[in-house]
Amino acid sequence: MKSICIFGNSTAWGAWDMEKGGWVNRLWFYTGKKTNGECNIYNLSIFGGTIEKILKRFESEAKTRKADVLIFQSGGNDSFLKGKNGPNKVPIDQFKKNLEEIIQKAKNITPDIIFIGFNNVDETKTMPVSWENIYYVNAEIQKYSAVMKGVCKENNIPYLNVFGILNNNDLDDGLHPNTAGHKKIFNKVKSFLEKNKWI
Repeated sequence: MKSICIFGNSTAWGAWDMEKGGWVNRLWFYTGKKTNGECNIYNLSIFGGTIEKILKRFESEAKTRKADVLIFQSGGNDSFLKGKNGPNKVPIDQFKKNLEEIIQKAKNITPDIIFIGFNNVDETKTMPVSWENIYYVNAEIQKYSAVMKGVCKENNIPYLNVFGILNNNDLDDGLHPNTAGHKKIFNKVKSFLEKNKWI
């Protein structure tokens, strides 16, 4: 039985998809039917997740579940600005180091590792967000996504870009995909995983 462990932030956790609980949960439904239950999807994502937080906890959780595939989705919470003029939540140099360390540790668990970038946001609602004085800016998200893509390329790790596939109607609070947005991310991830024969 295949075990796929997914580590991410509130988007990967499934926030604001009131229909099926997010793109990861949709993937679980889909693979369950496709494989007759022979593929376990473990959603190990948390609100406020960053690459740094994932680094601190993913090894034991992945090993406990005997992960065959590791999927990481993050970057948005690393890149946000703490106040209108910054700084970023996690400095970009540290973000890169954290990515490299995750990859080296993940390779000791499985060769099948995938990184997924963060989605675009509706800046009319995220500068700042309504619940805190923090700013999610598309240009910053793209900078961090470019670093993630580069680190993946250097390490021969597949990278899936989802930036730009959502429109503002898919982002009720400006940051988190709603049901329609999660469907779009699910379809892109599903196609990517099937193309590479991971599901």
